[in-house]
Amino acid sequence: MSPFIAAGLVKFNEAKEIEKIKISPQAVIFLGIAISILVIVLRFLVPL
Repeated sequence: MSPFIAAGLVKFNEAKEIEKIKISPQAVIFLGIAISILVIVLRFLVPL
């Protein structure tokens, strides 16, 4: 697994933890999508 994907999964897990405290499920979904897009863009900008 690439470092970018691993970082994305860690962030997604953090988002789930935060959701338990104060963030709505819609915000968590949005964060997951935004992180996924960021990972894809980074993979195009930084050839592995």
